[in-house]
Amino acid sequence: MKVIGILGSARENGSTHYLMEEMMAETKSKGAETEIYNLAKMNIGCCLGCESCKKTGSCVRNDDMQILYGELKAADAIVIGTPIYMGEMTGQLKTFIDRCFALKDAEHNSHLSAGKRLAVVITQGAPMPDHYAKTPERIEYIFKGHGCVPVGTVTAVGVHNTDELLKDENVLEKAKEIGKQLI
Repeated sequence: MKVIGILGSARENGSTHYLMEEMMAETKSKGAETEIYNLAKMNIGCCLGCESCKKTGSCVRNDDMQILYGELKAADAIVIGTPIYMGEMTGQLKTFIDRCFALKDAEHNSHLSAGKRLAVVITQGAPMPDHYAKTPERIEYIFKGHGCVPVGTVTAVGVHNTDELLKDENVLEKAKEIGKQLI
């Protein structure tokens, strides 16, 4: 089993990354191969909107997204993580999602095999749990269109750093429980 994480945070060891690691540690303990890809460290350009992918089956951009296309196809489960910046997912994650357009053919059928499990990790500094609840819903909606099956979302609110996150045992436990559901 292969589980990949798509980290939409520029803070490599921040709260979002920590929660993803907690979640994926559960899958790793069951023998899964895991890898987290930090979008901020990758060379991923924006979608050109050229729709060449609909004619040729692949994106014309030759950047690090080519790596992620292969990883998304090979993965059995996907964890998408983002902090909330300016009321929404990060720009890095939005660019990645836009580039996933190339994973659909001209008839809108996904190149991903159906049934991949999906988990979402959200962190935010705002203390209100429902304040940005639409972000994980949008992420799930997009990946359901690729045949993914959402297994859960963990949202850590009122956290600005990992030290604050570590005080919330309920959130850490929820991340572990969702990790178990990825297997």
